[in-house]
Amino acid sequence: MKIKYYFVAYFICIFLILLFVAFISVSKNQNGIFHFAAINELTESDLISESFVLMMGSEVPQLRDNLNENDIKPPDFSSLMFAFTSGITPKNFTSLIELELPGMKSFFNGVHLQGEEFDLTAMPVESPPPDFEKLLKEDSSGNQPEKEDGTGQETSDAEVFIYHSHAWEAFLPLLDDKEKKPSEASSTNSKQNIVLAGSMLADQLEKRGVSTLHDKTNVTASLNEKGWGPGDSYKFSRQSVKEVMASNDNVNYIIDIHRDALRKDQTTVTIDGKSYAKLFFIVGVGHEDYEKNFQFAKELHNLIEQKYPGLSKGIYEKSKSDGNGIYNQDISGRSLLIEFGGIDNNREELRNTAEAMAEVLSEHQKDAVKVNSAN
Repeated sequence: MKIKYYFVAYFICIFLILLFVAFISVSKNQNGIFHFAAINELTESDLISESFVLMMGSEVPQLRDNLNENDIKPPDFSSLMFAFTSGITPKNFTSLIELELPGMKSFFNGVHLQGEEFDLTAMPVESPPPDFEKLLKEDSSGNQPEKEDGTGQETSDAEVFIYHSHAWEAFLPLLDDKEKKPSEASSTNSKQNIVLAGSMLADQLEKRGVSTLHDKTNVTASLNEKGWGPGDSYKFSRQSVKEVMASNDNVNYIIDIHRDALRKDQTTVTIDGKSYAKLFFIVGVGHEDYEKNFQFAKELHNLIEQKYPGLSKGIYEKSKSDGNGIYNQDISGRSLLIEFGGIDNNREELRNTAEAMAEVLSEHQKDAVKVNSAN
């Protein structure tokens, strides 16, 4: 009978070991459900990774020779344990900064292709959720411009679709109440919030012959009608994107325009004497095909750098651990979230950036058409 129990215990141990190996072998994206800092340290630390490789090299002569050629030496035990338990790599000051400054580690890991004037303090900052009750009262005050629910125009052959998951994000210089604090920069007025930037970009694209569909939906009112809150904004906008994609086979570009919560010195740049609201491309890495979106962002960033150096702050990757992580970008490889300036940017700066962005997008679209026709 004891032998039988030994066999059962043996198989259970083998199963648990295999389960553990499978768990730590899963890629970052698949492992998003089981997000543990300890696992991240195991997979991301160069010191710990090299230690594992050195252990393997003791059994594989070819691997050992390669390690010797690259001058990789075994770390001492104390350094290894210190890095594993504290998250700080000896002789690497950056690891200490990443540990002490909130959000800095994800920032270092997420920023790519920085613009010429990029600053480490210029990472994107999202505004706090708005006071929906105040925004709904604003809707009923009668001071709104013409009603702009739904898409800007009925265009079945549009090539670009512009929408706003956080349509309430407003700009302080455009608000009627000049005493509002930065945290209160919200409005349902499409002449004061991020919808204005979307309208400017849509108009500029149309002038360049690019058919554009702009969704000017009052997201605040629409969420309220469904009994949803700010946290459901991407679920709501996802419905809009899917509806457009289902009814329009020509849409190649899907752009969710937001504005940053940073102040003017971090969101504004002067190029050839003109003031622009800076751009920041956000790529969600919470889905398996995010590389397509990253490539799209990279192409746009590079074009902007050629024509308007410093206008693009770069590309920022966001996972589910520091945001939505998908941002509807799994629907199309040419889908992006773009931070369009910040809370202090004015109408002129937004217009200048809209013109520059339209120029780059239309050029990219024409190049894509040439490539497709050649194939």
